[in-house]
Amino acid sequence: MSFDYDKASKVLEKKLDSLSRKTVLPASLLMLVAATSRVQLAARAKQDVTVDPAVLADVERNLRGAPRLPRDAFLVDMDRFEALLAEISGLVRQGDGHLAQALAVLEADRAAGTLDMVNAVARHLAGDDAFFAAYGERTPGAPRLLAFLVQAALAPRLAAVGEAVMAQFPKDRSWAFGHCPVCASPPLIGRLIGKEGARHLTCSFCQVEYRAKRLMCPHCGEEDTKQLENFTAAEEPGYLVSVCLRCKNYIKTVDFREFDRPSVPVLDDLESLTLDMAARGQGYNRPVLSAWGF
Repeated sequence: MSFDYDKASKVLEKKLDSLSRKTVLPASLLMLVAATSRVQLAARAKQDVTVDPAVLADVERNLRGAPRLPRDAFLVDMDRFEALLAEISGLVRQGDGHLAQALAVLEADRAAGTLDMVNAVARHLAGDDAFFAAYGERTPGAPRLLAFLVQAALAPRLAAVGEAVMAQFPKDRSWAFGHCPVCASPPLIGRLIGKEGARHLTCSFCQVEYRAKRLMCPHCGEEDTKQLENFTAAEEPGYLVSVCLRCKNYIKTVDFREFDRPSVPVLDDLESLTLDMAARGQGYNRPVLSAWGF
């Protein structure tokens, strides 16, 4: 299935216009996210990925919950990664002073050989956030900058690989778990689609969207409705938070079925940041960061 850049671009611009009205995030950060989203979309349109079925896990094993393609098996084109990294770094350099100062430290470390970007990519594929947290001590003014840069520059490739793998998921079978059927990473956010309100989750790693059970905690698999609760906030119409009393985790869900609003999951997540604050204020956690490394 070919990537429809024009359609995706129109949806993105509508979403960015909506996001620009939010005041919970600094204007400089919103500008960086908007510019990064545009260059990511252009990079995604250039990705031409095919996945050999021979490298994928057995379908029956996958249907029992195993990843079809583990995170560390995602092949990265380092030349394209470096090109996109340079472009996004240029956006950072033009923006907020703290980010630009942190970028100067990062680039000096690369030049000195003390920061190996190949290793940083490998750490992201492995889900090793401790690596990025430790490096953040080098850039206290912007401790998540390295995580942001690596994640942002990898995202188009990971999404293309994830989509290619998901295309080989058997159409006559259903997915019974909360984690991603491609890479087994936890979901970032959910959304309800269609008249029946089918629940679709977006992977926090490869951004694949997959259908999942509506009455289930995607983090621990709890299906007892007495352990599952939802809440909304008047200031965030179109969003709800699903919490699990068993594992104390939460996930946000987008429900724009009665609104004329565009949905871009990685940006929906930022738009609804006040709900994260509310959930955490009630003692619930989310086991994933945003799609922007923070």
